[in-house]
Amino acid sequence: MPDRSDALGRRHVYTTLLMRLESGRMSIEPTQLDQSSRQGERLIEWIFLGAVITMAYMAVPSWLLRLAWYSLPEDMRTEECWTWFRTWFLELLCLGFAGLLVCGSPKRSGLRIGSLSQHWRGVLVVCGIPIALTAAVFPFLPERPFSDHTFHMWLTSPWHEDLVFAGFLYGRFEQVAPSYVHRKIRIRWALVLTAVFFSSMHLPWFMSASVGYVTFMLAYTFVGLIIIGLSRQWTGSLLYGVLAHMAINLIAWAAS
Repeated sequence: MPDRSDALGRRHVYTTLLMRLESGRMSIEPTQLDQSSRQGERLIEWIFLGAVITMAYMAVPSWLLRLAWYSLPEDMRTEECWTWFRTWFLELLCLGFAGLLVCGSPKRSGLRIGSLSQHWRGVLVVCGIPIALTAAVFPFLPERPFSDHTFHMWLTSPWHEDLVFAGFLYGRFEQVAPSYVHRKIRIRWALVLTAVFFSSMHLPWFMSASVGYVTFMLAYTFVGLIIIGLSRQWTGSLLYGVLAHMAINLIAWAAS
């Protein structure tokens, strides 16, 4: 006949284990919820900061340009001087803006060689496809919106644009949105968010080009950054995307 004390002892052990499991569950779940909540708050915070940085990137250099222009003596404010100002001086201001963003964390912003040896075939593909498509499409477009641009369009503009978006912003979004869009689509949400802001940076073109062309521009800048941005996601480096961006802009500029 079973000993009643043994049964009571086992019941006590089971009760103690259940209490410990229950107390452990209660202590873990709030921590997990807190972490998830903090991650969501950081993501929302950086989405708003991304919008602020995008607007500042478009506005601050232009404001400084006009401030410097009207600080010049009146006899120096000629049409030739303004042409130089609104191209090269504005480019210097944009490069300065981008440089200030990334100087505190250059590695996280993609200023490194990265793991190219592991992904060089993929980098060639994702950087080569947009270049080939640009060469195939741009010469046949009905509009030539870049006809009044100088070679800064492909020499310096890709650097400060990519430093701000694929560099600084992607480096921050990768920390708060590192998950993939889908388990079978190995594109990080960080890259999608970066593409949204990079594409929105081209919205002012509505003031100088047709609605149809700007809509096309918003689409190809969004898709293009995601495709080329895979080189950033894979290698951690910004440099290969910048080179592809320079080649694309060179083709678009030459076709105009």
